[in-house]
Amino acid sequence: MELYYTNETLYVDVDSVLDESGMRHLKRRVFRIVDDYDIDRIVFQVRGEGVELRKELYKLENEYHQRYHGTMMIR
Repeated sequence: MELYYTNETLYVDVDSVLDESGMRHLKRRVFRIVDDYDIDRIVFQVRGEGVELRKELYKLENEYHQRYHGTMMIR
């Protein structure tokens, strides 16, 4: 997992292997960054074929939209 910020967007590169605790860690980390730096555009870039990972990221996206009013994309 790699996070970087450029052009007012937080990019999160995630490989297809991420267990439940890794997903919780990712969520806490991203939400903390959003809170601390007031970022309103996030792009998740999934590397590989992670069907289950994408499902979990869509759940994360729903929670993000409930808490924040920014934009989140999953590629």
